[in-house]
Amino acid sequence: MTIKILLSAGEVSGDQHLARVARAIKASAPDAEIRGMAGKLCEDAGVKIDVDCYRAGAGMGFFELFRSGGKILSSFKTLSNLIKEWRPDLLILVDYPDFNLRLAKVAKRHGVKVLYFIPPKVWAWRSGRVKKIARFVDRVAAIFPFESDFYAKHGYERVTYVGHPLGERAKEVSGNSSSEAQELLLLPGSRRFEVERLLVPMLQGYGLIRAKFPELKPVVVLAPNITAAWIREIIGERVPADLLGEVRWSHEDALLAMCHARVGVLKSGTCNLEGALAGLPFVCVYSGTLLAKVIVSLFVALKEYSPVNIIRKGTVKELIQTALSPEDVSKEVSRLLLDQQARSEMVAGLAEVKRALCEPDPGAPAEWRELDVSQRVARCVFEMVAK
Repeated sequence: MTIKILLSAGEVSGDQHLARVARAIKASAPDAEIRGMAGKLCEDAGVKIDVDCYRAGAGMGFFELFRSGGKILSSFKTLSNLIKEWRPDLLILVDYPDFNLRLAKVAKRHGVKVLYFIPPKVWAWRSGRVKKIARFVDRVAAIFPFESDFYAKHGYERVTYVGHPLGERAKEVSGNSSSEAQELLLLPGSRRFEVERLLVPMLQGYGLIRAKFPELKPVVVLAPNITAAWIREIIGERVPADLLGEVRWSHEDALLAMCHARVGVLKSGTCNLEGALAGLPFVCVYSGTLLAKVIVSLFVALKEYSPVNIIRKGTVKELIQTALSPEDVSKEVSRLLLDQQARSEMVAGLAEVKRALCEPDPGAPAEWRELDVSQRVARCVFEMVAK
């Protein structure tokens, strides 16, 4: 019998993760029908794209959601109709919690099993969502080793630790912090509201330090959904033309780009873990609305927000500001270029984070330990469909 699997990924990173899972599923079940909300990478892996997440996915900010509200509602309706009419054997969710937990409710109502790969960060804030997960999600495929214990303490036991997807890529990099690397890597994110708020102050920060470090050349790595024309539009006249002339713009793989950089300014998020894999000293930055900052300070249990610092406290400097300061960016980048002790301490801390990402679950059976993360998720899929 052909298995039918529906996917829901709302962002670029979800498309990347699910593409690997789709390939792992099709390696064992070539006739599997896989469709849903994803992007080009999933399409290349044999997934039928009903909703393009690069166009329909939303931001994560409190007000940014309203900017894409119509697209979100349309996407939700499309996927809900697929659940009702196509009747998949399984729904696989990746991150994107507010949207996906509502979709899980629809799936539950229609008797479709739900696997949540990369679940909401309920250990950071809104832990009450564990109740929704318990009601609507049949199994969680967790990516951090501490998540299983957290869920268990809240009464949810159906958690399988599969490992972090980035751990699979550790073999592609051999470390960084080379004294010969002379690139400043700027990574403003994949969500448009992030790029709007972060790119210009990142470039302005470089403008403040280039006289002191003339050999340092800026490289801006853009997500696949960000176009050069749109970048020119948001920059406008805020960055001098001579400075822009020094920038190398790239859509290359962020992790591989980190291997050629000496220091980075990275948007808070998964790319920070890529920095740890590459051993790249970096400054973590984020800029949001004042109201968002107040809400986060009141309701988020974390004191540090970079995934690197969640795994190992105090590893990298965080600039979490309502308006990112170019002066602060310049100060922290200069410190990592001039203070060899601070640089060495950060590199050592990043190496510890890398080990945490790559170590397998010590309690897993030998056969499980030989699989990569995508294959483990595929194994969960087959187990759930078989039941």
